[in-house]
Order: sequence, then structure tokens, then C-alpha cells
Amino acid sequence: MDAQALAWICLALTPQVGPKTIQTLLQQNISPQQLYQFSNDQLQQTQLNKKSIAHILQHPPHNPAKEVEAALMWAQHQGNHLITPHDDAFPERLKHIASVPPLLMVKGNLECLSLPQLAIVGSRYPTSSGQSQAYEFAQSLSDMGLVITSGLARGIDGSAHKGAMQGGGKTIAVLGTGLDEIYPKQHKRLADEIAESGAVVSEFPLHTKGLPGHFPRRNRIVSGLSLGTLVVEATLKSGSLITARQALEQNREVFAIPGPINNPQKSGCHYLIRQGASLVEMPEQIIEELNGICQPSQPDKPHVNLEAEPSLDLAPEQYKLLSVVDYEGVNLDDLVGRTQLDVAEVSVMLMDLELSGLIRQEQGLYSRT
Repeated sequence: MDAQALAWICLALTPQVGPKTIQTLLQQNISPQQLYQFSNDQLQQTQLNKKSIAHILQHPPHNPAKEVEAALMWAQHQGNHLITPHDDAFPERLKHIASVPPLLMVKGNLECLSLPQLAIVGSRYPTSSGQSQAYEFAQSLSDMGLVITSGLARGIDGSAHKGAMQGGGKTIAVLGTGLDEIYPKQHKRLADEIAESGAVVSEFPLHTKGLPGHFPRRNRIVSGLSLGTLVVEATLKSGSLITARQALEQNREVFAIPGPINNPQKSGCHYLIRQGASLVEMPEQIIEELNGICQPSQPDKPHVNLEAEPSLDLAPEQYKLLSVVDYEGVNLDDLVGRTQLDVAEVSVMLMDLELSGLIRQEQGLYSRT
């Protein structure tokens, strides 16, 4: 590791020195390497506080702090990487956001950070329809060659990561914790699976817990790595709207999937659409919007035709019933009313369609899979 890269790492892991502070120093033509050559008087002339100045004087690169030593030791393991804006491997798109992370800790495939990406975000407590949409969009877009980037949270994030891997592509998880503090804990295995072909990324030091203020910071990296952000489900107070706003500020595309007006999980999507986000109903529309901005990372891989109906061996009455089952859920009485069929007949056909995997039943509501 060269001296400049080590100086970047030391400064990035200095207490109370964040991306904005480092950006201010760079705007004053003070590089991290130069900063460590400053005297106490010179450091006092900067905007650094007393605690940060004391730490810089006590822990220059030749005498690194324990946090820096831990990061350097971590990077010795296969598949672990430390990258700064000084490095060629640092993703170009991320260099152009308002608050550039001075350090990224990356576990997995470093190269995929620079591939064309789409962020997929949404509610931590989505409807079953929202989870299906996140999974299916991620699966199809991954198959079309986009890397899917998200935040490893419960709900939409997790479904997007899983869908991308099922699509045979790569996915990137950006954390609001240190890489050794996976949150939520039940996604530890998912994070390991992501790192096998994609990457798990954090700007936070090892052992950093998931504090509330960390997640908006994480979100700017999710959107900053990506060409655009797709919001699947979100309330008006959802953190996903913060990601969408950051994407707009970064001059990136924003997409939203609409839904029923009485579904509060879609209110954030409808708000974004009113504000100018692109309404999308199928993955191909996203590819069309991004056409000319990116080249798919797997151009020879055939695209999935989502408009083609699968060939199903169903009786006419079963087709009739399936056609009136929507993705939001409908109860038995409504299905009887829509089809004008006998209750017993509808019940038997629903069971057959459920066993065939064409519909699902949840709390008395039937919906398409």
C-alpha cells in the first residue's frame, strides 16, 4: 500500500472526521498525505476540532490507531478490500456525489462496483405483492445485465438481493454498520451469499453498530453507485424516499411502481410519480429509460420477455378465475361475484391453482404469484 492510500485510510478512520470534513480539506488543496505533515499550528488553521487534531498528531500513518490496524489486518484476508478515491478501483460514479465516502470496505467482487447498477429500495414491512415485485424486477433486470444494489434491510431490500441472485447476476449490499456487524442479523447468511459473486460494502469502521443516522448516509452510497433508483413500496415517511431524493440530487433516474390508492405502502411511490419519477410496470421500461446511459454488463445474455404468457394447461373456468385474481389480494366472496361461479366450484379451483403455484393465499386473500 502506498503512502497516499495509507494516509487516506488513517484520516477516514479519525474520530469526528467525516466525508464533508475531508471534502472541505480537499477543496482547500490539502490532501490527506499533506495533512499528516502539518504542525499543530497549521492543523489549528483548518476546520478540524481539537479531538481530531490530537488524534492526527498522535496517530500518523507510521503509527496507526487500532482502528486502522484492524482494517489493514482485515484487508489481508482473501476477498477483502480497502479502497479510497485515490484508488483506480474506486467507482467513478461515486466520485461525483456531494459527499464522497473517503473509504470503502468491500467484501467480495471489487470489479462489480463499477458495473452498470440499478438500486432497488422500499419498505422494511412490505405487502406480499411488494415483495414479489421487488424479487421479480430484480431477477429480470439482473438477467438483462444490470447489477442490483440495495441496503440489505428487511423486506424489499432482501427480496431484491435474492431476486438478483436468482436471475444469475450480481448484487451489491451497502451497509449502515461495519462489515462485521451485519444488520439485521438474520441476513448474515444472505450477506455471505452476496459476497460470493457480488459485494458487501460499508464506509463505516469494523465493529460499528447500526445507529439511526448511519442509514441515510448508507442510502447516498446506494443511489450514488447506481444509474437509477427503483422504489417498489414506501410510505410517505419511508427512508426510501430519502434515497430517491438523494438520487435526484445526484442527477440519477428515479422509478416507482404504482399500486392501489388505498395501500399506504404505495403512497410514497405515488408521491414520487407526482414529483416526476418515471412510472414503471415492467422491467423493460427501466432498460428503455436507461438506454444510452449504460451498456448491460452481460450483453450476450438473452433478455426475458415478461409480456409472453406461459403456456398453461387450464380449463376455461380456471382461466376465467385466474384472470380476476389480482396481485393485491381478493377474498372468496369477491371472486364468486366476479366470476358468477358457484362458491364450491371456485373453492376447488382456488385450491388447484394454489397447488400449481399460480396463486397464493394469505389471511383469506388470494393473489397472483
